[in-house]
Amino acid sequence: MDEKMIMEMGKKNAEEAPTLENIFCHALKGKTALVTGGATGLGYNIVNRLAEGGAKVMIASRNETRGMNAVTEFKEKGYDVNWVRTDVSKVADCYNAVAHTVNTYGKLDILVANASVWSSYSYLDLPEEVYDSVMDIDLKGAYYIGQAAAREMVRRKTKGKIVFISSAAHLGDGPSHVVMNTYYIAAKSGVAGMAKGIAGELRQYGINVNCVAPGGMLTAGIFTQATEANELYGPEYQASRKAHGKDTPFTANPDEVARVVYAMCTPMSDFMNGAVIDVNGGAAINSQEKPFSYTVEGCIPGPQPSTH
Repeated sequence: MDEKMIMEMGKKNAEEAPTLENIFCHALKGKTALVTGGATGLGYNIVNRLAEGGAKVMIASRNETRGMNAVTEFKEKGYDVNWVRTDVSKVADCYNAVAHTVNTYGKLDILVANASVWSSYSYLDLPEEVYDSVMDIDLKGAYYIGQAAAREMVRRKTKGKIVFISSAAHLGDGPSHVVMNTYYIAAKSGVAGMAKGIAGELRQYGINVNCVAPGGMLTAGIFTQATEANELYGPEYQASRKAHGKDTPFTANPDEVARVVYAMCTPMSDFMNGAVIDVNGGAAINSQEKPFSYTVEGCIPGPQPSTH
């Protein structure tokens, strides 16, 4: 290939590429999305971004008060958002959420499987009912809401998007110096793993499947879940969590994660399949805390006197 052909190829590729405005701002107009756990926390932020992008969104969650409150807030912004009562741990509810979305909006283009619970127990202490609850909602719920959505997409030949929400826990991480969430690690590792397998199966139908794995976020769940550990394990546990909490990267606004989920629902992810995107502030890296340099001003110890 000569130089002219190389230059022409690059020019042709650029000319044929859709604009960023079309990819990010207009691609969701006319689309319908279903978001589990969309009434609060990360899910609420995901619904907000999808609706802002022009999608009609169905929130699937358990708590009617929170669900309808979210719907009211979104409708006040001019967004087309509705709610359906859904307990994703029940397969029938998963199928009903998909059916209700299609009955309301006529189709389903996007699923974000976000519903999740967690808590904090030592591996030595974990009650079976707590294990079952986390597995049923976080893993089984994601699996079957995905299945229900996929069946609808295949039936209607919809080239849809499915985004599973895992967690930084899929890397084996827990709260610094504590952990005590082995069952949550198992569930979220399962979500990341199954997303890859499901992506391989659904690719033949033109359905795009990926996974986003958030790190620490300031959500309502921080105040309502995993609180039992403070009483069960006492002051020393509380002190350890407080002392080492800063060691885990943390975002005060879950929208920082929701933006990535939004992108995975747009044509940006068209050439991504079975990917697990870690959005955790660098939780898995060994971050340097102090600016050590002997050549740059303002660092420690800073430029040294010349020995020459």
